Amino acid sequence: MRCKFLRSSFLSVCLGVVLALGSSLSYATTSIPSSEATRKQLLMKVKNKADDMRSFCSGMYKCLDTKYEACTGEELKPWPKVEYNEEFCEPYKEIVKRGFPTDFKAPMMVDVFLRLGRQYRAIYENEGTIPLEVNEITYLFDNMPFTADLVNAYLETDYTLQYTSRDRRYFSGGNGHGLSGDFYWALQDSAGAKTALRNMFFGYGYAQILKWSLKGTAIAYLDMDLVAPRTLKYKLKAIVFPGNSVLNSIMQLRVFKSVVNSKIDGIVGDIKKASNMYFGGNKKPISKDKRLHTPENERHLAEFNEVIAGGPWKIGDAISRERKLLELNRPPSRLRPTEPKAHVVIVDSTAKMDSAGFVDAVVETVPETVAKPAQTTDSAPSAEPVQTTEPAQTTDSAMPVMSVDPTDFKANITIKKDSNNE
Repeated sequence: MRCKFLRSSFLSVCLGVVLALGSSLSYATTSIPSSEATRKQLLMKVKNKADDMRSFCSGMYKCLDTKYEACTGEELKPWPKVEYNEEFCEPYKEIVKRGFPTDFKAPMMVDVFLRLGRQYRAIYENEGTIPLEVNEITYLFDNMPFTADLVNAYLETDYTLQYTSRDRRYFSGGNGHGLSGDFYWALQDSAGAKTALRNMFFGYGYAQILKWSLKGTAIAYLDMDLVAPRTLKYKLKAIVFPGNSVLNSIMQLRVFKSVVNSKIDGIVGDIKKASNMYFGGNKKPISKDKRLHTPENERHLAEFNEVIAGGPWKIGDAISRERKLLELNRPPSRLRPTEPKAHVVIVDSTAKMDSAGFVDAVVETVPETVAKPAQTTDSAPSAEPVQTTEPAQTTDSAMPVMSVDPTDFKANITIKKDSNNE
């Protein structure tokens, strides 16, 4: 009985130690040395704004247990009116779980995290369905300007979408009625899963809502799942960062949030209308709209119809195809002729010339300097030319050397390697 008690006590102690170690490892603070992120670099990233420096340093420390040595003690202190609880830190952990990098040098890393660390936030959520298949929404995401042109053709709207970087991760857009912005497509999946269905955007927006003209920054998640044939369920969550307490109060108003949701519903509604008309077989708007008759958009229409018919498409295919088209259309490069250089041809001693005078036993070519006599310290180099007539008879282990200008080579010389001299 005593032995059994001791055994169970020992196991309990071991379990307690393991749990304690696991807990301490899970919440161990990661320290980023100044050699990796200098104070000068941090200040440049936050544009020398003291409040943003504090938001970045304190938020990373309190929510992700990441301490930057370049941050001062004052900058690591939490904001007085912010409670760094599970609710406040949830977006930090969510974007990291989705795969957003915590590497200081990653694109927009500091911009995103310093805003998450600010005192004021307003959260908006919107969900519904759109009549598209996964490959179809993937194609439209991968070709945003075409998507805007297609919706405009059907609804006579003024949507704009333009990529502002070669990799198509940065883009700008607007609805033509008071909403516009510049965005970074930060994540196109969730830690490598569900590409094009798990998205994260970060951007600067401008909006005319009621009597207010507003501008600011936001992080948005757009998650989608296919729940039925040509039925994608979506959920949009936007975290907006008001610049001050007055704006924060306005953006928390129920009426304000209602107007924001109505704006989002309007955009989604336009996508639904255009999709239903397109899939319903109405192609008249396409034939009438000049924007869809450019060579580029005609190619997009053909590709989109292939995808609708069941063809595959993934994010990045648009860039790959454009590169291939550029390669095909690139004019052939003109090679500049090089000046001929004298070479030495080593010939098999058994070589014979055919009736046309061509050698049929060239073993290899080497630089002309090989053919020159070796220099000695007590005499000048020999001025006698290298023998170019009939080679003297030699044993199998020795081969004569002839000086030949490459312009004398004929096209039908056959190069053969002497197996006895390999």
